Amino acid sequence: MKVVIRWLAILLGALVLWAGCTENPAVWPVRNTLEYHLDRAWWKITGEPDRSHTGGVAGTVLTAGGAPVAGAVVVISEWDGQVRAERTDEAGRYSISGMPAGFYRMAATAPGFDETQSGGLLRGITVRPGQTAESLFRLKPSPQTKLSSLPVPQFVDPQLLTCSSPVPGKAQRQTLQFDSGGKNELIFLYRPVDSAKVQLPVLLTVYPGPVDTWECVSTGLSQAGYAVLAVGPAYGLDLTSDVDLLEQLVSLVKREGLPGTDPTRVAALGGSYSAFLLELLMLRDPGLDAVVLLGPPTDMFDFRRRYEREGFVPPFGLGRALVALGLPNREPLRYLHHSMVYHVRPGLPATSIFHSYQDEIVPYQQSGLLADSLRQNGVEAELHLFDGASHYLLEDSAASQTIYNKTLDFLSRHGMAPFPGKGR
Repeated sequence: MKVVIRWLAILLGALVLWAGCTENPAVWPVRNTLEYHLDRAWWKITGEPDRSHTGGVAGTVLTAGGAPVAGAVVVISEWDGQVRAERTDEAGRYSISGMPAGFYRMAATAPGFDETQSGGLLRGITVRPGQTAESLFRLKPSPQTKLSSLPVPQFVDPQLLTCSSPVPGKAQRQTLQFDSGGKNELIFLYRPVDSAKVQLPVLLTVYPGPVDTWECVSTGLSQAGYAVLAVGPAYGLDLTSDVDLLEQLVSLVKREGLPGTDPTRVAALGGSYSAFLLELLMLRDPGLDAVVLLGPPTDMFDFRRRYEREGFVPPFGLGRALVALGLPNREPLRYLHHSMVYHVRPGLPATSIFHSYQDEIVPYQQSGLLADSLRQNGVEAELHLFDGASHYLLEDSAASQTIYNKTLDFLSRHGMAPFPGKGR
């Protein structure tokens, strides 16, 4: 009996250790949520971590071979998302001051390299009052993963659609059907009804939800003279497979061309959750001519800080998703990975950003952070902020029409002018 109990104790200990270390997506959100609530309960008794005594951290970012990495971004965050970020100099050195004393894990990223953070349960740095801790990063080159090509689809179930709002219009809609190696997502192609024998610019439109619930938005964009390739990936914390699909669709358009489209002119539009996907797609450099983002989340550290310090609680359980990511001082890599502002580099496509001051899901300041980061890196960025519209920018008809017109103007100015007689 003692042997059985001993083995059960060993197995239980191994299970607890595994649950505390695993990156299994079915486990770590639960682990992080439990840890957060335990911490908050403890802080009710002891008070939040002391911020009155500060120190610093400095170090170097190197390649795996020991060469310095200039322009790398190093981040360190307090538990509430108050983040400090610095870029490395030509020697790969960085220095960050003013951090409250305590234990932190840090993260670093640079173009062409994998993001990395100090790993393991206990590996990180301890900031002590009045002292500067040292932290060295070695970045590995990003693997050049070649995605499989999507097969040429069949175009089935043709439909003629008519919509009166948000923009009146008509469009022909077909469903993309893949015979082999296809995807489960519903993918539609919309074209103007009078576009026969015309090569249309392609607008990859990524929706934050089922694509068929956004029919009239696609119809309005198509009415303006675009071939609208529309998809609506399901929500999730692992975005890689969804971004893979978007990259494959852009490659399909550029490789094969879709009926009646110009494969040399491809732009993308998305908002809310789907803006996450487009931001990650931009960083893969698939050859987009322009990008339009509506209400995009851009800095998850700032998002967490507003949640913890300003009482910003987004609806639909998104606050729980923030908690599930883990505390930023312990899981900075997940926040960094989902924060476009720290990944911007020169050469990204021109970007137009729309956001409502009254956005109840994503604070409008997120768009300002991204616009500033793009401009600082020499990327053309337009920022349009609106009064009286919601997160989806569709409830206020005047705002919707303005956004529609400004979007068409932006696309036309960046190589995406529609065929003669259409658009603005």
